[in-house]
Amino acid sequence: MLISLQADYALRMLMFVARGHADGKTFVTRDIAEQQHIPRVFLTKIVAYLSSEGLLETHRGKGGGIALGRKPEEINMLEVIEAFEGSLAFNECTTDPAACVMSQECTVRHVWKEAEDHLRAFFRGKTLADLLEIERKQYFTQLQPIFHSNSKEVPVNAG
Repeated sequence: MLISLQADYALRMLMFVARGHADGKTFVTRDIAEQQHIPRVFLTKIVAYLSSEGLLETHRGKGGGIALGRKPEEINMLEVIEAFEGSLAFNECTTDPAACVMSQECTVRHVWKEAEDHLRAFFRGKTLADLLEIERKQYFTQLQPIFHSNSKEVPVNAG
């Protein structure tokens, strides 16, 4: 199962905007597109859709721009993914039992359903705030080697 490029771009864009949320920053599509390597025309459509879903706010004019529609801790990955993908499903029979005459007694259908439930719970439990925290930890982990040195201390003469 692969998520669409549209859903991937939406998550990247929301993360970008979420980084400025605490400071009340807004962003313009040109800057987001450039820094996130998302085609601007495509990004404009994503912004319009996420705005209609209440995940983003857009403000026109001087000082305007794009901001989160809710707090980062109130936006989870599942709602973003399902906004573009529809319901996460491994097989049609898990969302529409009438799709297969074997649905009720099919063992595999129950396994598909269990896997979907776990995946939904996982993505529902990951908010933009969680992703920002993961990103912050990764950033500081990458900085650690800069502050550690293998050089030996050089004795200082007392005089």
